[in-house]
Amino acid sequence: MTQQKRWLGLFFVLLISLFFVFPVVAENSAANPVAHRLLANGLEVFVVENHAVPLATICVVFRGGASAQAPENAGLFHLYEHMLFAGNEKYPTQAAFTAALNRMGVPNWNGATGSQYINYYITVPSNRLSEGIEFWSWAVKKPIFNEEKLEREKEVVINEIRGYHTDPDHIFQNALQSRAFYKFPWRKNIDGPEENIRKTTVADLQKIQETYYIPRNTALMIAGDIRPDQAFALAEQWFGDWKGGTAPTIAEPPQGPIPANLKLAYADETFYQGVSMVQYLWRGPDVLRETKDTYTADVLLFLLSSPVGRFKTTLMEKGPGLYDERYIDFSYPTSRDGGTFGFTTYLRMGIPGAPSILSRSEALRKLVLEEFAAIAEDPEGYFGKEELEKAKTKLIDQNLLSMEVASSFVTGTLTFWWSVATTDYFFSYEKNCKAVSFQDIRDLIKKYLTGPNGTSQPPVATAVRYSTSDGWKETGLQSDLSAYGYQEVQEETAFWWQQQR
Repeated sequence: MTQQKRWLGLFFVLLISLFFVFPVVAENSAANPVAHRLLANGLEVFVVENHAVPLATICVVFRGGASAQAPENAGLFHLYEHMLFAGNEKYPTQAAFTAALNRMGVPNWNGATGSQYINYYITVPSNRLSEGIEFWSWAVKKPIFNEEKLEREKEVVINEIRGYHTDPDHIFQNALQSRAFYKFPWRKNIDGPEENIRKTTVADLQKIQETYYIPRNTALMIAGDIRPDQAFALAEQWFGDWKGGTAPTIAEPPQGPIPANLKLAYADETFYQGVSMVQYLWRGPDVLRETKDTYTADVLLFLLSSPVGRFKTTLMEKGPGLYDERYIDFSYPTSRDGGTFGFTTYLRMGIPGAPSILSRSEALRKLVLEEFAAIAEDPEGYFGKEELEKAKTKLIDQNLLSMEVASSFVTGTLTFWWSVATTDYFFSYEKNCKAVSFQDIRDLIKKYLTGPNGTSQPPVATAVRYSTSDGWKETGLQSDLSAYGYQEVQEETAFWWQQQR
């Protein structure tokens, strides 16, 4: 599973009832309509009640993934995910595991390892809820790790990561992320080096289990045709005896700033012909360290997103051969560690008499920074009061869409926010976004993008990707690589472990 896009979570209490029928229980409040209970062992249980269809989704989530890795265990969270499906004390083989799923009538099940969490889920007929919760309790609490199963799963995982490591998208993004976050680059890649997988032992998996697969690092999320009191009772029955230590510390110490003058060029034979992709990357806020800035960032994203707004219009008018305003994107993927702001667009290639794509990427970066400086100078004048309110409304609308289906709400939106931030962050999202002011936007831009006075700009990384067959059409491309200080991306040196050999 690749890096997650930012899930824009917030609650709009008056409209949410269009999609769910939420009960009122002791743990609920008007600002938090999801039923929640904390078990004595530290396990958090969340229940979303929706009786539209007789199904229930049971999701188990753990904080971890790439953000919790060290060089020596990078890739093992992914391997552990596979091993959890290989068997446990009640269902000791993969065949028995699968038979149990079939017996319960499971129409949908999966597991995923991401940059900041690992989750597993099944959907069962609601009259099999107890069996479904029991099923996950055995898988989580009593997995079986033996050498024979481990060796089989190693080969499966290695074949998967070999595919990732030859994929041009993976190569390009890992080349950029590993150099931008050179201090702890393993926190940005869930795959890890192949040799880490090969040398993994049962003891290594048991260490992950003892550290991360514990109740104080876990949430049980249940959605569908259920009652909260029923779900809480079953959670206590099957998970209440689960023991474990204190929650692990994840993503500490923090990533540092992006290094100055980081510039990459990737000639990719599989890339679209006739255009090049240009990406700029700034160090952004980490959600638990600069929490207020993350709310402001979301509002800014929507202010910049209009295809007819001043930001995109100006870039199309002044930019050196931009392809289309619909392909101008400014992003902020929420992260506990190594948050970034990203600007991505496409430039036309092979324009007669035009400077090379690298020269034009340099000019475009300057233009983008000038626009951010203009926004910081007078954000209200740049956007207008009405646009600020529209941006906040769009955040609410996007959240409503994420809550339309109960099962995907718990396996996606709620999973993400619990893992990456906290439920308090999630449940107070609407209030904090509504409080964002133009002054907040000004402060954010100066802090992360332009610098306080426009002269001491924070470092910005530049990455350019283009079709190999287009390279010869670009006059001066080869000389500009050296003149502007671009490093050429190679498959053999894209990933962090390749750079440390």
